Amino acid sequence: MSHWQSLSVFISVAEEGSFSGAAKRLELTQPTISFHIDSLERKFGCPLFQRTAKGATLTVYGETLYQNTRIINSLLDETEKQIKAMLEGAAGKITFGASTIPAEYILPPIMADFLRTYPDVRLTLRTGDSQSILAAFKAGDFPLAVIGAHPGEEYAPTPLWQDELVLVAHPGFAARLSAKPTLDELLALPLVTRSLTSGSTRTVMSALSGHGIKSDDLRLVLQVGGNEALKVAIMSQAGIGFISKWAVKPELASGQLVRFETPGLSVTRQFYAISRQPLIPTCVKMFWDYIVDSAAKQD
Repeated sequence: MSHWQSLSVFISVAEEGSFSGAAKRLELTQPTISFHIDSLERKFGCPLFQRTAKGATLTVYGETLYQNTRIINSLLDETEKQIKAMLEGAAGKITFGASTIPAEYILPPIMADFLRTYPDVRLTLRTGDSQSILAAFKAGDFPLAVIGAHPGEEYAPTPLWQDELVLVAHPGFAARLSAKPTLDELLALPLVTRSLTSGSTRTVMSALSGHGIKSDDLRLVLQVGGNEALKVAIMSQAGIGFISKWAVKPELASGQLVRFETPGLSVTRQFYAISRQPLIPTCVKMFWDYIVDSAAKQD
């Protein structure tokens, strides 16, 4: 027999002040009410009610059980509300991963918009290069991820945003070159890149190899871990570098950086979203849809 049912009967007797009142309230027979109360008294080993001709009043033991049972019922009611909110997608916790460009420049406004719509949802974003995020996704660290490299068809990736990696430099470098420098002239300058495991560096190297340019042909002077470090190094005139257009929009607009055109060389890539099905709780599925819809609108 479930003690939860007996506790519900107990609460009714305590609030009605009689066994008959509880029986009427719960639409049960008085013997059934007595059976549940007797069961609880045997379980706790003490009398819970003082029975009188006028009804039933709580003993000191019964008063303790009554107050604590009300707390339990309140917690159960709150738990039910939280679970319903999670099922509706209005609440819950979401941990996901993203490579650096989406994490630093694309996803933050999308996350802010999502949280304005669903203020009771909590988001945790883990950031790294595409390979480390994919490895963490494979390990089951989070249910969805956004990366800058194709993960393989077995993950059924969803295409999101297009990215262009542009060759930029401090304006001081531009003064060293002709008005329309050739690709060979540009690549003779010192080059700064992200780490070789980053999706952006792999994309650049692949594009250059299509023009017969190998890594050994480059004046690679500095490798850094992140896009902000790459941008600061370029602005500090450590060298020129390929960087996502998402990362340098303000600097190109203000003239802090200059973009070099690279005729015949297009360095583009696709960002992809991957997920582990089923997406639960509901808020995870809703966030996935929000990201995909946002990418479609930007296109």
